[in-house]
Amino acid sequence: MFKISVYGKGGIGKSTFSANLSHGLSVMGNRVLHVGCDPKHDSTRLLVGGRSIPTFADSPDDFIVDSGSGVTCVECGGASCGTGCAGKGMGLMFDRLADVGADYRVCDVLGDVVCGGFSIPLRRDNVDAVILITSGEFMSLYALNNLLRGIRNINDTPCILGIALNRRGDPREDVPVRRFAEAVGLPIICDMPRSELFKKADGAGMTLLEAFPDSDEASMIRNVLNLIVGGAELYRASPLPEKSMLDLAAGRPIVDRVDERMETGCTFEMVDHDRNMTYSRNQVMPSCTSHGAVDMALRITDAATVVHGPLNCAYLMEFAFRRRMMQSSASRGGLLPPCNIYCTGLDGGTAFSGDIGLLEDTVRRAVDDGFRHVFIVPTCSAEIIGTDLSSTASRLSSELDSDVVAVPGDEVFLGSKFGEIQGAVDLLIGMTSPCDNPRRNTVNLVSRMFYTLGKEDNMREYRRILDALGLEVNMRFPDFCTMDDLKRYSEAEFGIQLGRSRFNRDVCRKLTERTGMIHVEVDIPMGLAESLEWVDAICDATGRDHLREGAKAVLTEGYESGIARIRPRVEGRRVMIYYFSHSDLDWHLETLNALGVEVEQVTFVRGNIVDNDEKFTDCGDIPVVRDGDFCGFRRDVERVKPDLIVTNDHNRVSQLGIPWCAMNSWTTGIGGAIEWAEKLADAFHLPIGRVWEGGL
Repeated sequence: MFKISVYGKGGIGKSTFSANLSHGLSVMGNRVLHVGCDPKHDSTRLLVGGRSIPTFADSPDDFIVDSGSGVTCVECGGASCGTGCAGKGMGLMFDRLADVGADYRVCDVLGDVVCGGFSIPLRRDNVDAVILITSGEFMSLYALNNLLRGIRNINDTPCILGIALNRRGDPREDVPVRRFAEAVGLPIICDMPRSELFKKADGAGMTLLEAFPDSDEASMIRNVLNLIVGGAELYRASPLPEKSMLDLAAGRPIVDRVDERMETGCTFEMVDHDRNMTYSRNQVMPSCTSHGAVDMALRITDAATVVHGPLNCAYLMEFAFRRRMMQSSASRGGLLPPCNIYCTGLDGGTAFSGDIGLLEDTVRRAVDDGFRHVFIVPTCSAEIIGTDLSSTASRLSSELDSDVVAVPGDEVFLGSKFGEIQGAVDLLIGMTSPCDNPRRNTVNLVSRMFYTLGKEDNMREYRRILDALGLEVNMRFPDFCTMDDLKRYSEAEFGIQLGRSRFNRDVCRKLTERTGMIHVEVDIPMGLAESLEWVDAICDATGRDHLREGAKAVLTEGYESGIARIRPRVEGRRVMIYYFSHSDLDWHLETLNALGVEVEQVTFVRGNIVDNDEKFTDCGDIPVVRDGDFCGFRRDVERVKPDLIVTNDHNRVSQLGIPWCAMNSWTTGIGGAIEWAEKLADAFHLPIGRVWEGGL
């Protein structure tokens, strides 16, 4: 099968030209498949007597029509205007057409840009010859240049037959077209004058070749047909740079004829805007932008979360959510929190035909199950389609007498693993309000990730500090709660921002604007020094100076007594640190120093994920290697011969035949440092290699 695709600016005459090509090829005795790639589904009208035929969108099992004159006709069609994704339908339709036999296939393609599904008829396996239709108007030529750029990006082979000029009536209309054609190195294969014969043939529901076969216009079309069947030379796409297009419009000489922009390169480096992290080399961003919004919405235990997207998206989000909850000590020995997740099950077919009905049915199912509050979270599929979720949610709220809200999409599209979390948080903050009589000596804890910070072990550490300052926790935000619980946020006297990230600052700023509550910014406390900093920050912000020294004494005594139990087991031992990051090591070094452990060297390794907000530790007199690598570290280990390696890359370090200890502690505060010190002491005595497997 010889495949022909006809492209050009919308309304330029592609459908008329394409229908005449199909009719002419059929008259020559060929079997022809004519494919209308346009939701308007009017490409085949002149081949079937002026009537409309069923479209693939309306009848995917019965959409191939025999015109009775040797041309098999197909129309893609599409959803109602403003809904669905017509380009997605192209891929589905072409899959169905794979087994349709013909000598020639003519594709009449929508519009003037090559994007998404509408680039399918240009791809190497789908086209042998491309015909570009234009008039002499600048915007038509500008669209043609964009098409050439798209063709070069996706099909850099000789595949262009030439340019067909469809005149609008200006006698000098050919001048800019010929200048453009000469500059891009393409022939003008047809120069069609403006003719009333096309209008008359159209009114009769016929092609011009059929209605006026002896006309000069028909002769011009047959010249193009002879080029097709005769195997004329094909050309590569060579688009002009933007400056040359402006020269063309102004009538200036076209000097620069090489557009160096190639958009086929692939890189894995990207920035997670929300968390200010860079993913480089072979490290891609884990998960998608909807992840954060789903994670946030599922914390509201009396609300349903509708994921508008494919089933596998919802499955992965539910899996990740449940896994994190199982890691939380708050759920040990008890039931997991509810996971009220629903999914619309959006697929290629529903994306093509329109997804509003699917979304409505899913929301109704959630409401029928008893949920008065429903969050709609768009995945990238829904974002690309551009479904108007807000108006749909508003309408459903009225119809179902429920609170249905749409979470706004990521402001930087797909810019973060948790990008849509911002929209979800804004919705939740909007449910709070100022309180005239807050409860004295109460605080809210605010942080991004309470699936770890919310563990009871960590809350024990926070309460250790807060109790010493006479403070009680009102609520954690965002954490598991009901919609009514959210309204009680402003009952606290003030808030504590856990962690100095941009996200936490934005959330606390918005909470302050909404409720008038003061929020104290502190780090998540690890070890003694940071716990004491908590005391100072809270006392300074809330006027509790009279409790400062007493609270510090309680923390210091607890830390020193815990460390004193462990120190005899490790004092005098020697360690090296191998850290896959450049981040904060302050509490590790503080704990090692308190234990009497000597740190021989710290090696920082720049990994594939770079935290652009990371805090660099001052290691003092300890030798430091920055931007190190494992081979260099191996040589250093052979030279230093430490008793233990502290690392967050145990897969490599375990090859060195030396005991190692992980750097993480699941608990914060002084309790977390003491817990890590216990683990460190045990690690000095662990057997090396695969000893534990002996006897299995």
